[in-house]
Amino acid sequence: MTYKDWTVGCDNGLSCQAVALKPDGPWDDGLSVVVTRKAGLQAQPIVEISGFPAKLGRFRLLVDGKVTETGSLQTGAESITLKDATAVKVARALAKGTSLQLVDASGAKYGAASLSGVAAALRYVDSVQGRAGSKGAVIALGARKAAAKKAMIPILEVRKIAPSDMLPDASALVALSEGSPCAQERFGSTQDTAYSLGSGPDGAQSLVMLNCGAGAYNFSSGIYVGQRNAAGKWKFEPAKFDYGATGFSADSKIPLLVNADWDAATQTISSYSKGRGLGDCGSSESWVWDGTMFRLTDATVMGECRGSVDWIPVWRAEVKLLPR
Repeated sequence: MTYKDWTVGCDNGLSCQAVALKPDGPWDDGLSVVVTRKAGLQAQPIVEISGFPAKLGRFRLLVDGKVTETGSLQTGAESITLKDATAVKVARALAKGTSLQLVDASGAKYGAASLSGVAAALRYVDSVQGRAGSKGAVIALGARKAAAKKAMIPILEVRKIAPSDMLPDASALVALSEGSPCAQERFGSTQDTAYSLGSGPDGAQSLVMLNCGAGAYNFSSGIYVGQRNAAGKWKFEPAKFDYGATGFSADSKIPLLVNADWDAATQTISSYSKGRGLGDCGSSESWVWDGTMFRLTDATVMGECRGSVDWIPVWRAEVKLLPR
């Protein structure tokens, strides 16, 4: 959800994050301001402010010119982190103002951020987390005692794979690419790659990331899983994903990931799609290989291309890697 100069979202565990967006035009003095709050009765907001020179030292936070908080940073510190009662106080002050300024002890300005929309964003968090109308809310305060919803995140139990040195050779990848739905989009410098997925019920398995085209800052990969038969021949099928990775259109025949990467240690494949070269909007996802398919473990989104690199988490799962 976007409210004027702030955007906000929550994940499946009801952990929420509100983010200040930069104004149109130069961003040289624009602060990054993020308010996060986890689910649960005891969780308190955290306010993080960054985007200023690392030589700040003593500082003051001003809301519409009035001092809201003061403090001191160690040399080289790149962010201000406010927690517990201090964070609640500052968050409520932000909601009542129009502009936040950061100044040093002498009054020199170190950056600013618009507060237009922050009240609505924090009220949204109160509502989603079940705090609205209670004493535990930040904005939507009420007379009833503090309350909060609970949400359980999924636990994915995945057995560790035993990597194999049996991988498809270049000729097998060439044959796969020639019959791929993205055969006409295979341009750019991206290489086809193959990785071991251990042994399946019928022999060695492999992950193949096939070059399916590239742009200025995004490259696309078609994701396949290969199975090696007793005769040493490889058969490839589009990889299965429990969520996402459906390609760029509803009729995509193979799953496509953008700027894909494989981490063998965690059995995780990831996608990082940038809305533009600055990396201030887009989406990212990760999936863990469970022996038969890829299962979503986390996802973040930033739908507004307005200078923020603090993408909002919208999904998470806990992964437990079991012994082989």
